Parts: sequence; C-alpha cells; structure tokens
Amino acid sequence: MRIALLCNDTRGGVQPYVALALGLSRAGHEVRAVAPQNLTSLFTDAGLPCAALEGDLEAVLKGSGGVTEKGAVAATMFAARELPKRLEGWTRTTLEACEGAELLVGGIGGMVLGLGVAEKLRVPFVEAHLQPVGAPTDRYPGVLWPTVPRWLGGGGRRLSHHLTELALWGPFRPLMAKVRRSVLQLRGAAPTRAHLPVVYGFSRHVVPLDEQSGPPPRHATGYWTLEAKAFTPPPALAAFLDAPGPVVSVGFGSMASADAAALTRLVVDAARSSQFRTLLLTGWGGLAAGVEGAADVLAVDAVPHDWLFSRVHTIVHHGGAGTTGAALRGGVPSVVVPFSMDQPFWGSRVAALGVGPAPVPRRALTVERLAAALEATRDEGMRTKARGLGELLRAEDGVGAAVKVIGGVVR
Repeated sequence: MRIALLCNDTRGGVQPYVALALGLSRAGHEVRAVAPQNLTSLFTDAGLPCAALEGDLEAVLKGSGGVTEKGAVAATMFAARELPKRLEGWTRTTLEACEGAELLVGGIGGMVLGLGVAEKLRVPFVEAHLQPVGAPTDRYPGVLWPTVPRWLGGGGRRLSHHLTELALWGPFRPLMAKVRRSVLQLRGAAPTRAHLPVVYGFSRHVVPLDEQSGPPPRHATGYWTLEAKAFTPPPALAAFLDAPGPVVSVGFGSMASADAAALTRLVVDAARSSQFRTLLLTGWGGLAAGVEGAADVLAVDAVPHDWLFSRVHTIVHHGGAGTTGAALRGGVPSVVVPFSMDQPFWGSRVAALGVGPAPVPRRALTVERLAAALEATRDEGMRTKARGLGELLRAEDGVGAAVKVIGGVVR
C-alpha cells in the first residue's frame, strides 16, 4: 500500500512519526512523508522520501519572543497568526507529495493540511495522534484542560474534552475551509471519517484510553520509538556521568526562552541547592551554554534520550508528548515544567502515576519550587514506581501494533 505520512510539528512531535514510517516501510508499504523543511532529514536519513514544508519552524519559534512560555492561549493565537502566511503553499506541497497515495496518515498538524487533500484525492485519512484527542471520557481531563476541579466530577472531565476540541480546532477551521475552496476547489460538506480507526502513540499504562468509546475504533498502541542506535558519548559527557553525585538532566526541547541565560541560572541554582549535578540539554534555545568551568554543570546540545535517561537520577523536561514517553521509558522520576499546549496534561499524568511530583509550570518556576520538586524525586517509592512503569513501556511494541491497524484500512 502507498502511504503518505503527514506531520507538521517540532522535532519532538515529528520523531515518533519517523519510527511509525519505518515500521510501515518494513511491513512492505511504500511510505513517503511531508514534514517541516528543517526536519525532513529525520526521514531522509532513515531512507524515506520526504517533501518539505517551506519555512524554518525553529527560526520562527526562536524569533517569537518566548511565546511558548506564555501558555496555551498565547501559543495557539501565535499559530493562528502564522498559519495564514503558509497554509496555501503548504497545502499545494502536500497535494503534490500525496499524488498516487492510497492512504494518508497524520496527527493534528497533519490533519490541518491533509484532510482536504485526502478528500481531493478520494483516499482515506487515518488519524495518528500523540495525545488523547477526540476521545472524550470521564476518566481523566482533556488535553488542554488538565486542571478540572474535583467537585465537577466525571461530567466536568468529559466536558473538558469537548472544550479541548473547540480550542484545538476553533482557530484553524476557517482557514482550512478557505484553502479547501481556494486551493483544492472542493465544495459542500467534508465527508465523515467515523468508520476509520484512530491510533494513539502512547501507552494504555500512561493514559487509560477508553478504546470502546467509538465509533470510530480507537487504539492506544504504545509509544512509537525509533530503534536505539549504538551511541558512544563524548569523553566529557562520559566523565561527567561517571563522576560522584546524582545527575539531573534538564532540557526543554523546542521551547525557546525569552531569556535563556536567566532560566539556565535558575535550574542550576535549584539543582545545586538540592545537591544535584546538572546536565543541560540546550536544544532550540530554552537553555543556554556559557557555564564552562563549573565542575557540577555540563552543557550539550542534545543526547539520545533512549541512551541518556536511564543513566541519570532525575529528568527535568517540558512535558512534550515524545519527551514524556522517552522519560517514562527511562524508568526514573520526572519533574515536568510545562510551558504550553498539551504539556500541563502530560505533567499531570506523570504526577497521577506517582512517577514524579506535581508539575511546576514555567510561569511559576522559581529556584525554591524546582529544588523542592527535585528533592521529592529521591523518594524510594516514587523511584520504584518509575522503574516498574519503564519496564512495562519498554515491553510494548507500539509501532508494530499501529502498523497492524493502519495496514488493515485499505485492502
């Protein structure tokens, strides 16, 4: 089957789809991808063709004045302002890249581009999400409303899922409708997809998805992770990890900060006050280097999460879906510092599972709060739960389960 996989996100939101694409390819499908221009190499380096969506997402986020630090509303409105500049061109690129495909697959970013394209090409579109969107339940809150007051009960939690759907799609539906007419020359109502399965790239051990809530049929397959490659750490990193004293890994991925130096000082001071040594993953600008000469701090651009996370005492991260999954698989406690969007939700799941303290939102982050959270990760009960959950997650074959579902759509 010829499959086009559409993903339009930051690196952490694209990498799981690389794993999924490789799984589909190894199962005998002909796979191509569509991804942001600065992330196409994730696919091409794996031997998969990939069309580029014009523009540098990293540069846009770095030039946003730290919009990701201002919460979900600010981030959503920023995306809604940026999207009209690009959506027509992106849709044309996607249409061209998907010619001849028998099936389109993607999450929220892919759906914005791909639903109309799938309709134009008269092929199915299978939703493949990293978050539990589109599956209302009273078992946990919606992705964008994770702090539902307890007194609202199950009804409030179910309502929060509907509010999440409104928040997710409200800013984009008018733009999608406009491009559907102007670029794709489509008229009338969009077709329903209620008969098509939905796959979710997370584990039922982390989010107890109600798979019987359909239609459509829903499948929490387990995390979509790339096969670990042999990694030889640079000598400085190996020496730092081998030195005496617990290490906390701190990285905020693609969450660019308005003042990276100040945020770096904050996390280093918090770690020192809790007697941790700090490994800084500088990423897209959330943290700064410039700490050379401090024996208890090492800054690196990036290290493979599957190699690193099991080798540190504690992980501090922003709560992106992919990073959260990697941290949980690592089997050590996490301190989640959510910036915006779905990150508070993943922070709440980490705390609910007992594998990390309550999340500390970026806007409320202080040395004292982060230090207290780090101290909490010394609890042996928490560490035991984290090890046990990591073992369960590493035993799952999320890619294999998703490939079986997707492969059954078109026969």
